[in-house]
Amino acid sequence: WTSGAILMLRWLGLQPGDEVIVPAYTYSATAMAVLWAGGKPVMVDTTEDFNISVDAIKKAITTKTKAIIPVDIAGYPCDYEAIMDLVQAEETKKLFTPTSEVQKKLGRILVLSDSAHSIGAHYGNKRAGSETDVAIFSLHAVKNITTAEGGAICLNLPEPFDNAQLYKEL
Repeated sequence: WTSGAILMLRWLGLQPGDEVIVPAYTYSATAMAVLWAGGKPVMVDTTEDFNISVDAIKKAITTKTKAIIPVDIAGYPCDYEAIMDLVQAEETKKLFTPTSEVQKKLGRILVLSDSAHSIGAHYGNKRAGSETDVAIFSLHAVKNITTAEGGAICLNLPEPFDNAQLYKEL
């Protein structure tokens, strides 16, 4: 998971000072991936189910926010509908200030879900990995499905991105 997150955050073009919102309750790799990719993790509170609080995300968004990394704690998906609605809202898009060509092309904050524990989970009628722009699974030895190490990146980027081409590039 960690290497996949660093790869995707570097692809996004994080610059020093760019912020990525992460939950305060998570494994250290979530925030460390942001640091290793050159960004600044901004930790926000969680709700009673230990998943990231959408209200806390909304309060933390600034002109420096480039991504949000919700974490599916124990495989229980976050409120992705509310998170995606938030980043696609006009008032949120007005705050977005891109610092890379990829960010300009997206035109809003990227949502990269930490789906490390949620292989096989569902969010409404969707499978885990299909709710956000990018989802990353872990195949570490302690996960539901393992290869001892490794992971998988799922791309669900909107047009004008070509997900098949991006897979080849990555």
